[in-house]
Amino acid sequence: MQIHLSLRRKGDTLIYGIPVWYRISSAVAALALIAASVFSGGLGIPGSIIVIIVILAALYQERWTFDVDNDACSGRIGLVFAARGPSFKASGIAQFRVDIFAKGKLDQKDLPAEDKMPGGSQARLIVDLKDGESYMLDSVLFKRRADLEAAARTLSEALGVPLN
Repeated sequence: MQIHLSLRRKGDTLIYGIPVWYRISSAVAALALIAASVFSGGLGIPGSIIVIIVILAALYQERWTFDVDNDACSGRIGLVFAARGPSFKASGIAQFRVDIFAKGKLDQKDLPAEDKMPGGSQARLIVDLKDGESYMLDSVLFKRRADLEAAARTLSEALGVPLN
């Protein structure tokens, strides 16, 4: 299962990351499994492994924050208490771009037509900085590229940088 990141606005700050509903539903599932284990006398090894995975899913964070007012951008990836990622100035962004990766193609400059794109191909949202650094914000299946392009347009308009 692939989690689709969502773009939300908090005042003048844009946050692109795992939706809150995903973390809440993971926490509810973890609590339900723990309650079931208490009342049933345990889950066994497979059930315990599932509970641990669901708890980790509830604690996992993947978030990019774009704060235009404070000229700050940051990424946080990992478990909430140990998440890390890059930080850079919003004014240091050169462009956003949506890059297409065609699965099974050696030459990525010669992409097949949209209707002939191989299964498993991806669209990737990338931010390029003026200092030459690049960060991949998200990667989705090619068929979901419209959602990614919409997020890229919103980010580029809000930050006043080009979308290529």
